[in-house]
Amino acid sequence: ILGWEGSVIDPIGGILGALTFHAIVASGYQVGQFAASVAVGLAGGLVGTAVLWLLLRYFSLSEVLGTSGTVATVIAVAAACDIAHDDAGLIAAILMGIALANLPGFDIPARRPFFETVVQLIIGILFISISATVTPESVADVLWPTLGLIAVLVLVARPLVAFLATLRTDLSSGERAFTGWMGPRGIVAAATASNFSATLVSDGVGGASDILPATFLVIVGTVTLYGLT
Repeated sequence: ILGWEGSVIDPIGGILGALTFHAIVASGYQVGQFAASVAVGLAGGLVGTAVLWLLLRYFSLSEVLGTSGTVATVIAVAAACDIAHDDAGLIAAILMGIALANLPGFDIPARRPFFETVVQLIIGILFISISATVTPESVADVLWPTLGLIAVLVLVARPLVAFLATLRTDLSSGERAFTGWMGPRGIVAAATASNFSATLVSDGVGGASDILPATFLVIVGTVTLYGLT
């Protein structure tokens, strides 16, 4: 259940983050630009999914070649969408990920060793890059409000969501409690925060400079708390 939650909710959260970002910066002329980004991202996602289907189904590539082809296709489609229109690449990449994980035609094994290696390298690079841009001063400025946010996420939001989501299921009380005490933030929060905060700062949106350090603290706090307990 937790695995499926991660694979389904994370991309939905990424798309909502992208839509919210564009809604914040959109005004007048930019509303049309916002719609164009979504349209380009949707089109790119469909094209990329078709390319992946050809690579993984029609050509029946080996495990290593299939993973390399998948990564190369996602990067190429995301880059092409970003060239066509700003921030469309993220939407396209997320849609391709949803298709790859959920469409039965791909038949991707649950664990692909080479793919896991690539993913770990990318995640490591992303977190190192984010950590390098977060200064102690910026963290100190948002420390106490972010600790309050973490408390709300851990003690209120997650237990409430888990309680409502598991009503009328065959989960035991212990399993429901475990689900309510497992909601670490990670790669999606880091990617969206790093991707959007710089633009929001340049547009003069109040508090935008606090997004990245606050997100960094939320990730560290939730992963440490849930991991240790």
